[in-house]
Amino acid sequence: MVQLRLMSDDKELGEDVLAVLLPLLDACTALRAGEPTRLRHRDGGLRVVLDVQLAGPSPVTVERADEPTGTRTSSGPPATRRPRARRALPPAG
Repeated sequence: MVQLRLMSDDKELGEDVLAVLLPLLDACTALRAGEPTRLRHRDGGLRVVLDVQLAGPSPVTVERADEPTGTRTSSGPPATRRPRARRALPPAG
């Protein structure tokens, strides 16, 4: 288990940093963060622990966009057919 610890003797400063850090972790698609756990601090500072894990692969959604009937899209010049080579006839005899 991986943990991030936010520790500060200045509670206000710690809360300000936590207010910036949590939205960043939530927006990160590579990590999944648990709920912050606040620990006791004797002198009134801030101690917060977060469990952090790598996020698994995210699901992929694909939507089909059909083209209208009778319309074709080409990315190059029209294809030309090459005539098939004919075999030579066997010698008469």
